[in-house]
Amino acid sequence: MKNYQCSKCGTALQSDKTPSAFNCPKGGHHQWTDLGEVGPNNYQCKKCGLLLKSKNTPSAFNCPSGGHHQWTKL
Repeated sequence: MKNYQCSKCGTALQSDKTPSAFNCPKGGHHQWTDLGEVGPNNYQCKKCGLLLKSKNTPSAFNCPSGGHHQWTKL
């Protein structure tokens, strides 16, 4: 199971495969970023506020707030 987030609309979810790209609420297609494996550790991005459970520090790429995520382990 992996964490995914759309860099356009900020929607985040857990899935065993890349989610469907159709019908992003911001228009057109979702642009999913694989943030890494789901795990026991809590991380939060200082920029967009996303909170997720991850095995390791999530990928920093494609923060919906612009640039890279800035993860803090909680």
